[in-house]
Amino acid sequence: MGVSAFDEVVYQSILHQPDAGAAGWALLTRATPAQLREEPSRLIEVASGEGAIAARLEEMYARAEHEVCLFDTPPYLAPPAPQADLQADLLKRGIVSRGLYAASDLEDPNALSRVQNMVELGEQARVLPSVPLKLLVVDGRRAMLPLTSSAAGGYCAVVVWHSAVTEALQKFFELAWQQATPLGRPEVGGELSEDEQTLTRLLAAGMKDEAVARHLGVSLRTLRRRVSDLQERLGAASRFQLGLRAAQRGWL
Repeated sequence: MGVSAFDEVVYQSILHQPDAGAAGWALLTRATPAQLREEPSRLIEVASGEGAIAARLEEMYARAEHEVCLFDTPPYLAPPAPQADLQADLLKRGIVSRGLYAASDLEDPNALSRVQNMVELGEQARVLPSVPLKLLVVDGRRAMLPLTSSAAGGYCAVVVWHSAVTEALQKFFELAWQQATPLGRPEVGGELSEDEQTLTRLLAAGMKDEAVARHLGVSLRTLRRRVSDLQERLGAASRFQLGLRAAQRGWL
């Protein structure tokens, strides 16, 4: 199914199925590949409103069997705390969770703390300068992405069933994942202190000096002195080179 066909399906669903609800979800999950080919409208479900979207998120996390992949960036389709609980439950079940986050969003101490908590629980987190859209892909077979935001008059998201669209979204995630900077747990006993490892990771993720200093609880002057000391220790002439040298030593 080409992109134009997918757009038509979304359009028709918005016209005729503004919120299929639990019954629609049950019918969708029981559909066979042959039925989906014959009736492409079954490939998608449109969820309107925060309540409906939260319910779909909960169902998608509950049905995950192998892996969940996430592009995370505001505006949020549901409050962050409940989704964090869903992710924590997922990790406890042994499901792989990979998250891609925007560096600018992690300048918020609360957002950074949430991500670090997920990493402590076992999430694989990476950072990009910016994230192009919000996206959730479960087992490479189901995906959720926003159609509108609250600024446009209300939340509206589309759930896409296994198809060429979900395969393309998974590949898109993998390409972005390869380009992103890992945001992992500090390694105790390494050549860097825990604060130095955190500093190096945050700088490599593209965060601004002010945000890094605020997170570490130090002044800008102290932060820049620490960066200068690290560059000297690694023989790096620039921050970019500092990131490369740190990556070569497995510190990122």
